[in-house]
Amino acid sequence: MGFWLGKRHLPTSDILARLDRMYRIVCIILLAFVVGAGTTRADSIYKWVDAQGNVHYSDHPRPGSQKVQLPRTQTYTPPSSAADVPAASFPASASAPTAAYTQFSITSPASQANLWYVHQVTVSVSVSPSLQSGDTITYHLDGQTIGPTTNTSATFKHIYRGTHTASATLHAANGASLSAGPVTFYVHQKTILGPKSHH
Repeated sequence: MGFWLGKRHLPTSDILARLDRMYRIVCIILLAFVVGAGTTRADSIYKWVDAQGNVHYSDHPRPGSQKVQLPRTQTYTPPSSAADVPAASFPASASAPTAAYTQFSITSPASQANLWYVHQVTVSVSVSPSLQSGDTITYHLDGQTIGPTTNTSATFKHIYRGTHTASATLHAANGASLSAGPVTFYVHQKTILGPKSHH
C-alpha cells in the first residue's frame, strides 16, 4: 500500500517517515520560539542536513550547519501608574501680612446703648499695643466715614434719633488690616408736641 506523489509511488513507510521528520522539525522550531520568548536574548539555533537528507536543528553548531535567524522577541512595557508619576510642585504662597496688635475694639458707644438728647456721637476704640508709626484708623457710622487718622476716636455730627451702627478699621503699614465692631446703639430725642387744640 502506498501513495502516489505526482508520477512517483511512495510506500506508506516513506510517507510516515517524512511525516515523522516534519513533526520533529515543527516541534523543534516551536521549542525555539518558546525559549526565545522566555529570555531577553534567544540562544542561536543551527540547522543541518544529514547524509540521508534529514533536516536537523540544534542549539549547538555542527560542521556544515547553518545558523537560523529567529524572529526578534516581542516585549511589552506597561505604562507608568499614577503612583509612579511625581506630584507637581507649586511654590508656597506668601502668607498674608498680619498686624502686630493684641486688641482692637470699640469702647464707645457701647453695644445696644441708648443715648438721650444728643446730636453728635464720638466713636472711640481701644488699641493694644499703642498705634504704631505708619498705621491708621478709619471710622464708619451709618455710611459716613472719618479717616484715615491716627486718633483713637472720631466724632460724627448731625445724628438723629433712631438706630445707628458704628465700626472701625485699622490699616497697618504692611498692608494688614483689623476690624472692630460693628456695634448698634440708639439715639433718643425729645418729642415736640404741638399745642393742644381748643374746643
